[in-house]
Amino acid sequence: MATKKRKKKYTFKPNKNTLIVLVGLILLIWCISGIRSCTKYDRSLRGAPYAEELVNLPEFQVRACARPDGTPTADYQEIYPGKVGDKVMYLTFDDGPSKKVTPQVLDILKKYNVKATFFIVAKNAEQYPDLLKRIAQEGHAIASHSYSHEFDTLYADTESFRSEIFAAKESLINIVGEEHFTDIFRFPGGAFSGQREEFKEVLIQENVPYVNWNCLTGDAETRNPVPADLIAKAKKTAGTANSDSLILLMHDAGAKQASADALPGIIEAFQKDGYRFDTLKRK
Repeated sequence: MATKKRKKKYTFKPNKNTLIVLVGLILLIWCISGIRSCTKYDRSLRGAPYAEELVNLPEFQVRACARPDGTPTADYQEIYPGKVGDKVMYLTFDDGPSKKVTPQVLDILKKYNVKATFFIVAKNAEQYPDLLKRIAQEGHAIASHSYSHEFDTLYADTESFRSEIFAAKESLINIVGEEHFTDIFRFPGGAFSGQREEFKEVLIQENVPYVNWNCLTGDAETRNPVPADLIAKAKKTAGTANSDSLILLMHDAGAKQASADALPGIIEAFQKDGYRFDTLKRK
């Protein structure tokens, strides 16, 4: 009797390991496709080769200390001459920060929504770093008034002067960051025409403008000044400045309470005369 052989049927029954391999292959193919699509580009959109591209840095980082005609100078008012008809007042405060007076000055500026420029003695900032941070946070300009403000050290020679410039800058940037530091210098004692010429040459070499002033309150001229007298002197010296751009010298050291007391009257007087207030900056 003949027997009929049954044909054996083969069926694919994937197990767990097979599924893992298949999923892995699918993911691998998907990743390769994605990488290829990301690396494809239209060469016409690339522009110039990297080595030939020019990098446009902010102007203040590359502009040399020079007058508009190109003549070297470090005098801020010569580099950025004021515009006729633009009545602007730059309130500037030297010698701070101080624990007593600087907070009062900041409170008054905040009340009137006025910004100022603080020429900081770096060793004082190291003593009151939170005050320096507040100055920065409230939108005022922070500039250098040397590291020590000690004339014998600062003006001993050009290398000592250069060292103080670098030390002050490094100290202030360490506290508030480079974005809040305005790389402008004010000479302790001032430096008008014919004064401290060898040190001005150092500033030209380091591309650091310096700022004097063309009006003042006289708050450093007497031991116990009267606020009303400070306001009167600010108005008087502004009248003889022969400029619509006024840089007013004041101080916020610990002994300058009269300066804080006079500040509201100064702001109101110049606002009444049509002045706007601004900070000194590298343009």
